[in-house]
Amino acid sequence: MSAAIMRNNRRGFLILAGLLTACTRDTEPSFHEDVVPRLAVMHTKRAPKLDGWLGEPVWSFASATGDFVETRSGRDAPFRASAKLLWDEGYLYVGVEVHDTFLRASYTKHDDHLWEQDCVELMIDPDGDGSGYFEIQVSPRGVVFDTRYDSRRIPGPFGHVDWDSSVRIGVSRRGHLDDSDADDGYAIEMAIPWQAFSLRDKPLRAPAIGHEMRANLYVMDLSEERQRAAAWSPVGISDFHVPHRFGILALQGASSAIDAQALESPGTPH
Repeated sequence: MSAAIMRNNRRGFLILAGLLTACTRDTEPSFHEDVVPRLAVMHTKRAPKLDGWLGEPVWSFASATGDFVETRSGRDAPFRASAKLLWDEGYLYVGVEVHDTFLRASYTKHDDHLWEQDCVELMIDPDGDGSGYFEIQVSPRGVVFDTRYDSRRIPGPFGHVDWDSSVRIGVSRRGHLDDSDADDGYAIEMAIPWQAFSLRDKPLRAPAIGHEMRANLYVMDLSEERQRAAAWSPVGISDFHVPHRFGILALQGASSAIDAQALESPGTPH
């Protein structure tokens, strides 16, 4: 065998080895299958304004998830996103901040397939038993998709799409939708009434301090090259419907700082 052929074979081997190493590194989970994130959700007497601005003082008292991670591996996501949550007797409040340089959200109708472009998604199992959960998506355009499932992906293909979450939302964008100009991202606020999570045989009232729920948060991002995603709790596979990988939301009492602020300016979602 000539020296040239040997060099070419060695180069090919090194390239193949590098690709295999990269694939292993990208797909090998960096999280423990039995460990999920936990977030303390503070009670508030002052509701957020639902204008898509998470700089409002009430949000400063909310615990944050930290940066979302790549959905399968649990490693760093290809873009930054994070969330904060609050609650009161009427609503669960969710605020999500997304850094996105390419805003795509052309869908305009309720229950359009928002996950095919840019959107924020909440999956929540209020009683944490894994037998039923709800899904709410909100796009940077302010369009909502909502549905519920009896169990994992049942009924197919998209659950009980006739379910209405009655979610109230606020959206702010740092850029323009569906053009070629560079963008900076968007933020979404949701106020979901507790009663929306009621089932025929399981009426749900406002939960109490100490109650724990299971939930996961995702962000879908249609980049110029492909569809990408990030999650609060990584799921390990190419499917978001993994209830046992949902994180834990632990409902806490209000801090004295939130109570003091509420006395100055009480409010309701609007």
